[in-house]
Amino acid sequence: MDDGSLPPLSTFPLPSSIPSSAVTFTYQDPEDRTGGHSQQLSIYRRCLQTWGSQHTWMAFIDGDEFFEMTGGNETFPQFLQSMEDESIGAVAVNWRMHTSSGYLTRPDSVRKAFINCIWDGPPSDNSLTKSIVRTEFAESPQNPHLWYLKDGRVTVGEKGDLVDGNGVQSEALRNPISRARVALHHYALKSREEYEEKMLRGNAMDDPKGEGFWNSLEHTLPKVACPEMGFYDP
Repeated sequence: MDDGSLPPLSTFPLPSSIPSSAVTFTYQDPEDRTGGHSQQLSIYRRCLQTWGSQHTWMAFIDGDEFFEMTGGNETFPQFLQSMEDESIGAVAVNWRMHTSSGYLTRPDSVRKAFINCIWDGPPSDNSLTKSIVRTEFAESPQNPHLWYLKDGRVTVGEKGDLVDGNGVQSEALRNPISRARVALHHYALKSREEYEEKMLRGNAMDDPKGEGFWNSLEHTLPKVACPEMGFYDP
């Protein structure tokens, strides 16, 4: 779901390992945007309505986020199959937020360049999650992180633990943070050049990131090495 990228994302070549038949692009013309502050949520709803019936699970993540299976030989489909309990409507995966790693300009490879992350805290933005929803039980998004679910279904973490934002239903927080089976790497800053472009561009929630967010990740929160995604190509 491409929210007005110029040039459109569909014009870029896919990695050789991904067949073009596996990807469907839907372009949102900036002149036709509706929904104001909830633009991202409107796109989520449209995606679920259009393709939800074709899938058991759908992950609602951004283009700067990558899943990593961390549990040895367990595959992504195997992980999801293990979550198909009748009480479960969604799985929340903890972020692993990457810093700029000191890059001022755009590197050749995101995953090989940005190999420092913020710690798991507390406090830490890594306690935030993104959701993989079971489409038959997904009703609508509460926010970009968490969904309203049907028939009393719940959102759980990788251990089957209830995710309720530490008692706040609208907050997709999961503490203690764990990524023993799956992680969601979030390249929220990238290089300084790219972050400045991001601030000018804004986002689909009409809530663009500013210098405060950069300073928090770059200068305030402690850092840890996180080179694991650098082993993948490209």
